[in-house]
Amino acid sequence: MSQDSEIQYYHHGRFRVAGGVLPDAITAYQTFGDPKNPVIVFPTCYGGKLDSESPKSLLMALRLITESDNGLLGQSYMVGEDKALDPRKYYVVTFALFSNGESSSPSNTPTPYNGPYFPAVSYEDNIRAQHAVLTQKLGVKKVFCVIGFSMGAQQVSVFVEKNDGFAEALYIPICGSARTSPHNQCFLEGPKAALSASKDFQDGHYKSTPQHGIRAFGRAYSSWAYSQAWYAKKGYLFDGKYTSLNDFLREDWEAGFLEGWDANDLLVLLRTWQTGDVSLIRDGGYFANCLGAIKARGLIMPCKKDLYFTPEDSENEMKYLNNAKLIIIDSEWGHMAGGGSNAEDVEFVKAEYYHHGRFKVAGGVLPDAVTAYRTYGDPSNEKVIVFPTCYGAKLALGSQDYLVGEGKVLDPNKYFVVTFALFCNGEPAPYGGAYFPFVSYEDNIRAQHAVLTKHLGVRKVFCVVGFSMGGQQSYHWPVVFPDFVERFVAICTSARTSPHNQCFLEGPKAAMFASKDFADGHYQSTPQHGIRAFGRVYCAWAYGQSWFREYKHLMDGEYPDLNSFIRERWEGRYIEYWDANDMIALLNTWQKGDISIVRDGGDYEKALKNIKAKGLIMPSKTDLYFPPEDSEIEVSHLKDAKLHVIPSIWGHVAGGGGNPADVVFISEKIKEFLQAP
Repeated sequence: MSQDSEIQYYHHGRFRVAGGVLPDAITAYQTFGDPKNPVIVFPTCYGGKLDSESPKSLLMALRLITESDNGLLGQSYMVGEDKALDPRKYYVVTFALFSNGESSSPSNTPTPYNGPYFPAVSYEDNIRAQHAVLTQKLGVKKVFCVIGFSMGAQQVSVFVEKNDGFAEALYIPICGSARTSPHNQCFLEGPKAALSASKDFQDGHYKSTPQHGIRAFGRAYSSWAYSQAWYAKKGYLFDGKYTSLNDFLREDWEAGFLEGWDANDLLVLLRTWQTGDVSLIRDGGYFANCLGAIKARGLIMPCKKDLYFTPEDSENEMKYLNNAKLIIIDSEWGHMAGGGSNAEDVEFVKAEYYHHGRFKVAGGVLPDAVTAYRTYGDPSNEKVIVFPTCYGAKLALGSQDYLVGEGKVLDPNKYFVVTFALFCNGEPAPYGGAYFPFVSYEDNIRAQHAVLTKHLGVRKVFCVVGFSMGGQQSYHWPVVFPDFVERFVAICTSARTSPHNQCFLEGPKAAMFASKDFADGHYQSTPQHGIRAFGRVYCAWAYGQSWFREYKHLMDGEYPDLNSFIRERWEGRYIEYWDANDMIALLNTWQKGDISIVRDGGDYEKALKNIKAKGLIMPSKTDLYFPPEDSEIEVSHLKDAKLHVIPSIWGHVAGGGGNPADVVFISEKIKEFLQAP
């Protein structure tokens, strides 16, 4: 998908910035997708413009010269169908920085603030302007994720710090830092001096393009963008595109800045970069306190050989962040690894998606099946733990976080943890809506096994842990691959979906099918009536009766009454995060779950007795889906399994992290099980 959305311009009127005032400040932006979807903000970086044609190949996505020779760095390498920021799944808003030549800049601002008289602009100024566009023009109430590369990454940190509660879910800085380091500031002095001292720059009062200055700027800058190893391997030849280092510098760096950039714009934007420091916003320079106050979940992605924003800087930031994960891009492309220059790095940054190609499932074929997953910890750790999602769970929403993390039972310091999204959970988007074929648990397990063995190099899984539908996958793992799994933990689940469980699921399914806007799965917009009805039918089953009797649904004052609880927590969350066809397809997988049909011809007892892996079975005392009686029968047939009933009134939700006391109980039992010989 090309970036075919037109650039739009928001006029702020008189707007105060760090260095003074802009009489009529303008922010350029683009939007992609349906405004009803989760909102993702994706600001530009240094050298970045919105008005960039899509590259003809991933390799050329963020080169200083694209194959259209327009000298621009675009956002298209991450925005588009089947890319990380897919407009079918998200409402993506891209912003141009002040001074990039599209938003208010020295090159396009009339007197008296034109050219060298343009005031200094901070990251905070940019974020205030972007917030105004989002709230006053686009009507955005919450931002699901803020993502950015380089200067875009620095904006990400400022955005979440400045807009606490507005950007509440995720932030992803790629090859950036929350504060520009002294060394980074020093490196930027080089290209700045080369331009400022040139014979044709004329202190910014040039009448025509200062070619000498801009060419010198590009050459002074170029050695920092890629690593020494990249240059040593002659990466600058780009597989024959250039014949020498000088060709690369002249055509890629000099021409890129000459064709697409104004000299004063380059310098003002560079100053924004040099003065970047998130702690100056409201913590008086106290960096640790500032980072510690960030509530959103972070994914910090430096490049191993970045010469601007080194991974050591990111590691230092991680000491103060309370809710962040660090993933280092292992690439020789240096800083440019995060911006789309190298196809392999694009796939790494995109997220963790494994493309199976043509993949046979129970109900037919998926032309290009994709499994979404996340990894935590050291891949060389032989103690591999698999933790698949359940019904209603998404990796992007942190659904697995209640058990995964430092100090938690699935600690990445002790284990290599791999979390998987079920087919049909919307990660990535569904194929064909109502025509999506039926997918079984066995199909999911085969797909996950392929990721582990073909992509991650895993030879054996120490333990599979799962809750609800994740727990049914835990049961299936040692049946589908009996010699690959040593242990399994099944929480609030069963090895076979019981007739009563199947019957209960018919209720929400029927409510969806019968709704006036579901249109047999061929809806053109979100079928709100159907999804709301689905949520209302479903919600009474999730908790124990005692839980409702004790008014736990009020969530300690979060909701004033039962209807508010149902509307906000059940209707609202399904409408916000789920597609109706996904919900039905995933429910069908659940209804037909049965380990005995994999290889034992429907003989349930035989299937249980043939499981060689050690098991830990943990039903909830008050679970209405998977009652403890079902688990007791299963344990009686398993060769080596322990049963621990969760003593909770939270019903099925007891196993999914809803109640802290239940998480403690579950964690203690899992810890004992994992440490046992």
